[in-house]
Amino acid sequence: MALFTSVAGAATCSVTASTLAFGTYNPLTGTALDSTTTINVSCTKGVSGPETVNYTIALSTGSGSYVTRTMSSGAQVMNYNLYTTTGRTTVWGNGTGATVTVSNSFSLTNGSPTQNLNHTVFGRIPNGQDVGAGSYLTGTPITVTVTY
Repeated sequence: MALFTSVAGAATCSVTASTLAFGTYNPLTGTALDSTTTINVSCTKGVSGPETVNYTIALSTGSGSYVTRTMSSGAQVMNYNLYTTTGRTTVWGNGTGATVTVSNSFSLTNGSPTQNLNHTVFGRIPNGQDVGAGSYLTGTPITVTVTY
C-alpha cells in the first residue's frame, strides 16, 4: 500500500514495492540472514516547462516496532528489520526515534517527462534466534509512504 501527498497541477508520482523474501533461516549457523527488495518511485511532470520533484519514502513498523520488527508462524515469533544501506546499521522508518527516511528528487523536463528511481531495502534477520520451523509472515504489512 502506498500513500501520497501532492499539489494540484504538479507532477504525479507512484510507488511500487516488491515483496521481501528471506529464504531459509538456520538458527544453528551463527550468522544473520540478509535479503533485499526494491521500492520504485516514478514521477511524471504535470506542468509545462521544467519541474523539480523532491520526495521522501517512509516505511511503517509493520508488526513489532522500529527497534524490532517481527514476523510469526503460529505462536513462534522471529525478529527482523529493514535498513537503508548494505551495512544494515540505519533503520528505515518514518524519521522518528533512531529511524530515517530516504529522500531523492527528479528534474522533469519536456524531453524527459517521466522518470523512475529504484531504492533498495536491506533486510536482516539477526542470528541466534531459537525458533521452530515454519513459514514466517508479518501480521501487519509494511506500508510504504511517499510524500512529494
